[in-house]
Amino acid sequence: MPEYEVQEVRATGRTPEAVTDELNVIVKERGGAGWRVLQIQPIIYNSSTTGYLLLFFERETP
Repeated sequence: MPEYEVQEVRATGRTPEAVTDELNVIVKERGGAGWRVLQIQPIIYNSSTTGYLLLFFERETP
């Protein structure tokens, strides 16, 4: 049976490179623990700013 988790990454006030670096670290760490990225969803507020990214992960339970 699959197990799911959601993790947020703050993007506001950060460069795209800083956000990308953090995403790479998270995906590599989680991948090593058996998690797979299902989706990345931006959370937009203030009409034009991406405030956060939500990362949805899945893995099979042992």
